[in-house]
Parts: sequence; structure tokens; C-alpha cells
Amino acid sequence: MRIKLLLSVIITASSIVACAEVANYAININYIPQNIITHKNSAQGKFVITIAAFNDTRTIDDKTIIGKKVKSKDDKVLALATAENPSRDVSSAFRYFLLKAGYSVDKVMPEWDLRDSSISSAWGKLVIGGRIDELEVICSNEGAGVQYNTVVKLQVVFADAQRKRILHTTTLESAVTLKHLRCSGEKMQEQINSALSMAIEKIAENGELDKIIAEISKVRSESLAD
Repeated sequence: MRIKLLLSVIITASSIVACAEVANYAININYIPQNIITHKNSAQGKFVITIAAFNDTRTIDDKTIIGKKVKSKDDKVLALATAENPSRDVSSAFRYFLLKAGYSVDKVMPEWDLRDSSISSAWGKLVIGGRIDELEVICSNEGAGVQYNTVVKLQVVFADAQRKRILHTTTLESAVTLKHLRCSGEKMQEQINSALSMAIEKIAENGELDKIIAEISKVRSESLAD
């Protein structure tokens, strides 16, 4: 009798825990390699790059909100970045990718409003900044399970810090969809980090960064020759 009673208590407690709804999901933003990263040559590795903190231009008041679980029209559970300023985590993810790819990146992460006049020569040779236009993961009911829809869109700006001149602007974006059995904070974190990392890795697809490094190096060589 005692054994049956104990089992009944355990089952009831487990059901309560399983059905309990979290207040929100805590999400850590990180770069997670999605593809094999080609390591750069020694010349590119010696070229120091400064990553400026990205500007979060998403049209929401609370910038820590990066997603939600939608149960019904008026019933949602928010996914919140653990950092007070998730834009710096996005910048750190970008920096980590460049380090993994063999580039030299300064530890300093300055603020930059993406204007030529705001560039500091103390930022070295090349500064990379940008803005976050989209960064969101949504988990919603889909048939017998759920579906995760994740979008990331970054505007990335490259500038010659010594000449205080913007050289190039590009858009990096990705969209990921996943069908699953249930919503969880772990899976939401996995999806948004995958989408962010896929977007970041696109910077190396067409050699844009290497072309910019070559251009700055050429200008500096010509200036020294003069």
C-alpha cells in the first residue's frame, strides 16, 4: 500500500513539473561553426582587425527579446538574451569567427555609429561594424508538433580606420526552419545560434574581406613609398 501511494505521489509530482510553464526562455548568443573554416595565410593573419559593437536597430523597446513561443494569439512565452546588450554578443560571435578563421582581431570593441566622421585612427587599419536588422526565433504549434522559424539579418560595414573612410557595406542573412516535437529553451538557443553563425560565415564565401584587406594594404604600401 505504501509503495503504491509513493508511486502515485511521484507520478503526480512529475506531471506537475512536466506541465509547469516557464516564465521565459534564457538564451545565450554564441558563434557555433556550421562549416569547415579555412584558415587564412600568415600575411592575412598579421593584419589586425577591430570589431566595433553592432548597433541594434530592431523595432522593439526591449532589446533582450530575441524570440518567443506562441501557444495562441494572446498566449506567448518570450525568449530573452541572457546579456543586457545582446548586440555585443553578436559582435563577439563575429569576432570569434574571424579568430577561428585565422585573422588577428583586437580585443578592444569600440562603439561606432557607422559614420565616417566617428572613426578613430586608434582602431588600427580595418574596422568592421554594423547593425542588427533581424534576430529572432519563433516556436509555434504545427500539427502534432511544433515548428521553429529563425531569421537573422545583419548589415556589415567595413572601413579604413586610418583614412576614416567606409569602403564597403554588405548584408548577411539567413533563415532556418525546423519541425520538432516540442518547444524548449535549448532548441531555441540552438536554432538562433545556428542561423546567426550561418549568416556570419557568409562573409568568407566570396572573399570580400580578403579583397578589402588587400586594398588597405596596397594603399598603405603606396603611402609609405611616397
